[in-house]
Amino acid sequence: MLSKKLRRKRTVKWRVLRLTAVFLVIAVFMTIYIEHKLSDFCLPYIQSEAQKITTNAVCDAVEQQLASLGFGYDDLVKVKYNNGAVSSIETNSVNVDLLKSRIVKAAEAECEKIHHSCAQIPLGAFTNLTLLSNSGPELKVTFSLTGSFSAELQSGFETAGINQTVHHIKLVVTSKIVTASVDYKDTMTFKTDFEIAQTVIVGAIPTTYGGCYGVIR
Repeated sequence: MLSKKLRRKRTVKWRVLRLTAVFLVIAVFMTIYIEHKLSDFCLPYIQSEAQKITTNAVCDAVEQQLASLGFGYDDLVKVKYNNGAVSSIETNSVNVDLLKSRIVKAAEAECEKIHHSCAQIPLGAFTNLTLLSNSGPELKVTFSLTGSFSAELQSGFETAGINQTVHHIKLVVTSKIVTASVDYKDTMTFKTDFEIAQTVIVGAIPTTYGGCYGVIR
């Protein structure tokens, strides 16, 4: 007959084995569940992370190129007067094209530096409970990112007092970003705008300038 001590050891051993088996089964089902739910969570998290990364890259590119070129309002636009009245507002197409080209190239270079990235999804997000959505350890989902960019200068006018108008020059960068992970691919387009110059114009504003209506391209 088996001694009580030996029977106790066997009982403990089987309990440990059963607990281990239960733990493994739970772990497998949790892994399958999370893997299934990832397809629902990947899209918004990767989109948000990709847009944040791209916006930072575009901001860095614009900041670097504006500092490098040192363009001010007069380098981009010339206001001409005739007998004290505004006769025309003309764009410097050479400087405008140079600025756009340099910024697009710089944005593409910045984007290439971060070709691979990851989105972090809190484990609590899988519970579908608002209070727990941002809690728990984070799962890292890696994805690749590529982008193409275009830039344009836009113009706007704002009344600044009697017979005075503020002329705003804005740079608008359009980003077309392609993101891809193991089982996911998406394309999104968004715009980032920067005010890069302004001046106060005295007198009536011409209805057209530089061949355009309100927009410098």
